Amino acid sequence: MKSNIVLIGFMGSGKSITGKLLAYRLGYSFVDTDTAIEQEYKTKIKDMFAKEGEAVFRQRETATIQKLAQKSHQVISTGGGVATKETDMQELRKNGIVIALTAMPHTILKRTGNDKRPLLAKKSNEERLKTIIELMAKRAPFYKKADLIIKTDDTTPLQNVEIIMKYLKGVK
Repeated sequence: MKSNIVLIGFMGSGKSITGKLLAYRLGYSFVDTDTAIEQEYKTKIKDMFAKEGEAVFRQRETATIQKLAQKSHQVISTGGGVATKETDMQELRKNGIVIALTAMPHTILKRTGNDKRPLLAKKSNEERLKTIIELMAKRAPFYKKADLIIKTDDTTPLQNVEIIMKYLKGVK
């Protein structure tokens, strides 16, 4: 029986809030991979992108995921691009049920607002929407590989938790 729950999905899809609520409900610990990276390397992700580039960040992300995947009874909220890295996903799947949270591009745009995420920073709303659509199209095939997919446009985080709990009861 796999003991971790791994949340994948695009930025703004609801992974963090749903993950925290789910962890509480299950009595698991909650880990956000981006936060874990920032804590370990004592640098904000936007600064890593700016100073060292995306490749360095992705290497650190993989190293962090390898450590997290060894632990159990945790809800792991991943960065939006993790699902596209097969080695990371194989590691997470060894002891984790993978759940994708998805939303439409306009929902993501609204939820990310004036967010300073590196992939959306310093762009107009039109440019942000175009970037979101392009990235979502590239990542969609990877998100479809999840054990469960939840569309979060019209659900609350608590409703997402209930959907996940029902799914987990069917898996056990």
